[in-house]
Amino acid sequence: MQKKSILFLTTQLPYPPNSGGTVKSWNYVKHLSKSNELIVGSLLKDEDQKHEKAFQENIDLSDYFSERVNIPRSPLNLILSYFTAPCLNIFRNRSFAFAEKVEKLAKSVDFIIVDHYEVFQFVPKGFKGKVIMHTHNAEFMLWQRMSELSTNPIKSAILKLESNRVKKYERKIFSQSDLIYSTPSDIALYAEHGIDTSNHRVTYHLGNDTLLALTDLKFEKTEKAISFMGTLSWEPNIDGLVWFIKEVWPLIKSNEPNVVFYIMGKNPDNRIMEAINKDSNIILTGFVKDLDSYLKKTRAYIAPLRFGSGMKVKVLEGLYRGVPSVATTVAAEGLELQTGKDIFIEDNPKGFASACNILLNEENTWNRFRDNSRKIAQEKYTWPMLFKQMDESFEKLS
Repeated sequence: MQKKSILFLTTQLPYPPNSGGTVKSWNYVKHLSKSNELIVGSLLKDEDQKHEKAFQENIDLSDYFSERVNIPRSPLNLILSYFTAPCLNIFRNRSFAFAEKVEKLAKSVDFIIVDHYEVFQFVPKGFKGKVIMHTHNAEFMLWQRMSELSTNPIKSAILKLESNRVKKYERKIFSQSDLIYSTPSDIALYAEHGIDTSNHRVTYHLGNDTLLALTDLKFEKTEKAISFMGTLSWEPNIDGLVWFIKEVWPLIKSNEPNVVFYIMGKNPDNRIMEAINKDSNIILTGFVKDLDSYLKKTRAYIAPLRFGSGMKVKVLEGLYRGVPSVATTVAAEGLELQTGKDIFIEDNPKGFASACNILLNEENTWNRFRDNSRKIAQEKYTWPMLFKQMDESFEKLS
């Protein structure tokens, strides 16, 4: 691939890669940096500033710049966004200082890659090069699904309005992009809602595919344990965990009173803590550096998401390691998996609980899921295969 000058813009520092979005962004910028002149511009959130030095030490960049933003999600900012921005998250990611830096550096590059729709606002008007949009979700659908799940009619209406605003903005920025990378399921959603997908090309959000190199797990060495991994401040994870703990977990415990549930992730939202309600069988592990220390003793790995879009890295991590899994339809979206063969896909509490209980007790089913999940992950979902495909699309654009 011929060396290119690229400006990569992202909403948060893609390091350390410890969530679905940062895993993809980190692997992507690392890949791009190997054969291109790459500049990364990042907005900074939460603890990002602590990791800037390590980020730069672990990647070869032509330049790097950043700007901290801290505009909270609040009723006031939502109202302000109605008057000053296309949608709430564009308002929350505004930075005039960042825009000035982008304006200056964009003059020296041939390509701008926009990582997350929130930073498309920084692409300079009149930019002469090519613009590549790298999506992480069909964002409008995330808002729409939240609206559909809400039992509060006022909140549901507000979320539906925001979904429409985001959809309108996504339609606009796609029309201004020369190439758009999205997952297959998100491309289908865009097309279904009347958005032109002629410039869309397939990407995936993968995980730590080095787990494929580890030896197979053994049923007899596991515990009667269920595991979940994810960012515990992310709304789809919060909603899914609360649903699982309140609706599914009691059904599992009625058959398996000694079962343990490991929740891997730091800083759990208060709603998760309230749902746990001092249940001694539910263990909050905090941040886990060695994920395999929990996966290798897990019998059922779960992804109980009820809204969101795109591919879920947490599900792929289970496939790579061969941990038999139970997921909702939303969590398994975009993955070529067959329920009952590679994974259990269940959306109601009774079915989800039954699937977990099967994996807790049936060794033959457990072994079949382990083998099938690793096989399909090896064949379809590895980083080298993905980047070869994305590079081909990039070359055609050039």
